Amino acid sequence: MRLEQVAYRLRGSLGDAIPAIPARGSQPARDILITIWRDDLETPYRSTEPSLPLPRDAPSGFSSEMVNGEQWRIYTLREPPKVIQVAQRSSVRHELVQQAAVNTLWPILVLVPLVCAAVMLVVRFSFLQLNRLGSEVQAIDAAHLQALPTRGVPIELLPFIDSINRMIERLARSIETERKFISDAAHELRTPLTALQLQADNLQRDIVPSNQERFQELRRGIARSGGMIAQMLRLARADASLQTDAVTLVDVSDVVVDAVAEVLPIAMKRNIDIGAEEMTSAKVRMVEADLGIALRNLVSNAIRYTPDGGKVDLRTEVRDNMVWIEVVDSGPGIAEDLLPRVFDRFFRANAEIEGSGLGLSIVKAIVAKYGGTASLRNRGDGKSGIVASIGFRLAA
Repeated sequence: MRLEQVAYRLRGSLGDAIPAIPARGSQPARDILITIWRDDLETPYRSTEPSLPLPRDAPSGFSSEMVNGEQWRIYTLREPPKVIQVAQRSSVRHELVQQAAVNTLWPILVLVPLVCAAVMLVVRFSFLQLNRLGSEVQAIDAAHLQALPTRGVPIELLPFIDSINRMIERLARSIETERKFISDAAHELRTPLTALQLQADNLQRDIVPSNQERFQELRRGIARSGGMIAQMLRLARADASLQTDAVTLVDVSDVVVDAVAEVLPIAMKRNIDIGAEEMTSAKVRMVEADLGIALRNLVSNAIRYTPDGGKVDLRTEVRDNMVWIEVVDSGPGIAEDLLPRVFDRFFRANAEIEGSGLGLSIVKAIVAKYGGTASLRNRGDGKSGIVASIGFRLAA
């Protein structure tokens, strides 16, 4: 208790009287010393005898005085006709202050590491949420645009997640608009192009020999346009949402054999050795026509870029619960800086070779629809050529 509190309590409890209780004969070193003076009495009341001669003329309030060679802290309360003095050794008060400081700081020193640990855990948990959301954003595929989940997300992150979800929704609408445009354009162009092809066929017998070369170039141009329109239609179908009722168990080996058989006449005409050297029987769950389109595009691409007398090999294997199909050609390969772009729409690594630039885009769209993987790399066995790979999850 503070000295002034003791003084004011004594004033309230004593009134004009002074204690009549005899003083103790000794005083513990830490005790508070009390002296009460009255103007009409020569001898004051002291809380201990022999008492310390506290100076009666000490100023009101706090003061520090030397008494019997020791420093004392004195609080003097003047209430005529009384003077109340409450004193304590300064050394004791310093000790009490230090002890109070230690008692105050000790819990703080204990709590600070705990608070820091708690803050670190909260921050770490928040960053874990951000890392999880970052992984989910990174995993978003154009073929499977889904809003990010908001369940369990800290309330501070909800505006951020809502903004991303609105962006995903706008992107999905944009992609659907693009897909519909490609499909509609291809359908609208197919009819007049077919009519143009028929007219060209009818005109062939009327073309004079001197114009036959230019006429054949016209027919080849019509055929190229027809091929591009067919590819655009395939791309539109590949980009369309998956119709789950058409999904079946597909034997990969059968589709590989069909793809080889379809391009075999072209390969034989150019003396290209094509075949399946390593086959593993495995099944995937998907629409068989989609797998056929993807594989035919890979094989056709390999035939197109392989020189006459070259070789194209197909192989399948099961690895890491995935069915992998690889098409390996003996063509010139692709510059490493162009490999990241090979699946872009209308990109052609070699402009001198005929093509629409849509084949690998169709492959990528089909593979993405089923959550698979598509890649293209240069051969690593010291030979020139490309290894095109597609992988789908093995059917249970």
